[in-house]
Amino acid sequence: LCPHSTHALARAPGAAFCAMAGKAGKADGDVVREVPQELRCAATGKALYMPVVTTQGVAYSYSALFEMFMAARALPTCKVTGEPIAFFPSVCLPLHHHLMEQYKGVMRGRRQQDEPDLAERFGFPMPMVEELPEKNFDEALLEELECVVSRELVYEPCVLSSGSIVSAYCVPEGGFLKDPNRTVGCALYGQAPRKSMAVEAMIKARFPQHYTERALELAKEGIQSAGKHAKGTWNELSPALHIFWGLGCDGCGLWPIRGSAWEDADCQDRVGFHLCDQCYQLGFHRRVVTGKFNQTRMPNCRMVQMAESDFM
Repeated sequence: LCPHSTHALARAPGAAFCAMAGKAGKADGDVVREVPQELRCAATGKALYMPVVTTQGVAYSYSALFEMFMAARALPTCKVTGEPIAFFPSVCLPLHHHLMEQYKGVMRGRRQQDEPDLAERFGFPMPMVEELPEKNFDEALLEELECVVSRELVYEPCVLSSGSIVSAYCVPEGGFLKDPNRTVGCALYGQAPRKSMAVEAMIKARFPQHYTERALELAKEGIQSAGKHAKGTWNELSPALHIFWGLGCDGCGLWPIRGSAWEDADCQDRVGFHLCDQCYQLGFHRRVVTGKFNQTRMPNCRMVQMAESDFM
């Protein structure tokens, strides 16, 4: 991930809103409902589009957080907590799918604004995400809302930078060093994300009975659901490590990459495909055919270590 591959962009880590802003219609267009505050971007106040959730548990629209990374001279700071944001997250799929299905009208407007804006200002497309089938939509959404550790409905949902969702009580002491979803398996640097109010609000609104039943099950099992380790932290990296300013990891989202960096020597896309050393050592590049910006690549492409002089 190298958003700064064009000369017009400054060194950094990492059209008007539609008239229906904040509102959306149902599929038949007859009913218009307000998008709740919990489902609005922390940076813009607009309805979330392509939502990403940070380690702090705060939800942003993809383009808004991307702009924050591009504008920052070091790490961007969270608009809610004031804490530094060290990882650029992948899209939170269940939250995205809920928004696209429940607020069709406003999502059309958000797409018409954010996608051309990202392309015009930075030269990159939105990430491609798979849409859920209209048939059995709720069933498919519930599957996406399974905690990747317990394999049950997530409770007090926390979102890792990979987009994987875990229950707060499943966050271990010291956080996650690696994504617990084996099909992802990227490095996570001890991430112990806080509960996402946006994801929890969505579950409570859409599946209130399921969520209440899950709370009762945990209480019966004597499980403390609060998640004492879900504090919004990660393992701070040594300041002595080399910093690849403007270079982000297409695996865990670490931005900028610190320490060693790797790039796909065969990727022809201008943005390239890059990994931090931990994601490389875990073989993330062998499991994916794209990156944060829909790069075209093959799992058997050549990964080469970047020299510190390659990116300053």
